[in-house]
Amino acid sequence: MQKPLVKPQRLRPGDTIGLVTPASPLLSFRDIQRAGKVLRELGFNVKPGQYIRSRTGFLAGTDEQRAADINAMLADPSVKGIFALRGGYGSARVLERLDWKLIGANPKVLLGHSDLTALLCAVHLRTGMVTFWGPTAGYDLGRSPSPFKIKWLKAVLCRTSPSLKLPGTSPGNRKQLGVMARHGAAEGPLAGGNLSLLTSLLGTPFEIETRGRILFIEDVDEEPYRMDRMLTQLSLAGKLRQAAGIAVGRCLNCESSGRMKRTFNLRQVLEDRLGSLGIPVVYGFPFGHESDKITLPLGVRARLDSERPSLTLLEPGVW
Repeated sequence: MQKPLVKPQRLRPGDTIGLVTPASPLLSFRDIQRAGKVLRELGFNVKPGQYIRSRTGFLAGTDEQRAADINAMLADPSVKGIFALRGGYGSARVLERLDWKLIGANPKVLLGHSDLTALLCAVHLRTGMVTFWGPTAGYDLGRSPSPFKIKWLKAVLCRTSPSLKLPGTSPGNRKQLGVMARHGAAEGPLAGGNLSLLTSLLGTPFEIETRGRILFIEDVDEEPYRMDRMLTQLSLAGKLRQAAGIAVGRCLNCESSGRMKRTFNLRQVLEDRLGSLGIPVVYGFPFGHESDKITLPLGVRARLDSERPSLTLLEPGVW
């Protein structure tokens, strides 16, 4: 059963942001300094996690260390937001080690994307807390900050606008939104994230709930047939037909590499898997693995319009 919605307090200048690495290790420790510089320029204080410099194989430390940093940030009353420095792989491995009572009692802004989908979806499902799909602190904000990215990050995390129409294009990609199924408009809570992670959570206690929701999906570096496989898995699990509408982000490098002589392109796969659901489906929103991205609050009511292609938040994700 879905928990009642719990919103964290909005971020204000002077608040402290905790930096964690729930998945893969940092490519460079300079990412910590880069992220800290940008966040301080935005008016925040920064607290690095104890284990963010750790490495255990392809993970940023042991499962216990990565979970401990998250739990410590939640327990620290001075920390108002928790930003992941990087995605990669491994967030799902910490879920069984999180202190769920602590999370429920201390709602805070939790931000990340890509592999962090597992953490964001699990926290929202277990506690009802609004979590935030958006830029990582190290790679996105530290290495490639942009006015667009920061504008929409602040619009969602720092303000309590009753309604917020999200952009359909970004400075780096002016291609207009594509409509794959024109069925008016739909409203519902936002749910979703990285397609690979959503399918990996099926059959676990943390699988996504899509009934009556606006499902948003994106992925990176996947062949069209793999995109088809994952969408088919979601379909067989009933997750696609239960959704009220589907918003698809920019799926970077998800066209055929040429290895298969006979194939579909990405748009054909999306149209085939999503076009006959009888719900609004819009493709090309600026969320995904490209540089410029918006921030999306999981659990917040939104409106997806396929007649005048747009995605609008109908309530703030913070208070």
